[in-house]
Amino acid sequence: MPADEELSGVLSRRQAINEALDEGKDVRPKFKVVNVYTEFSEFTRKQIKEYEKTFNSVLFRRWRVS
Repeated sequence: MPADEELSGVLSRRQAINEALDEGKDVRPKFKVVNVYTEFSEFTRKQIKEYEKTFNSVLFRRWRVS
């Protein structure tokens, strides 16, 4: 999917959510499953695992400090 179509879809959903909230309707969250390995094809699986490991360790350290 081209980036402009993806952005258009996101913005139209955001507009629909805003309109529904203005009308007092209940809006359900939309969860999208993303495969990290296909999303970032420029990185190897090993690199992605290292980045995830680093991210999680930093996140855990910040969580413990708070």
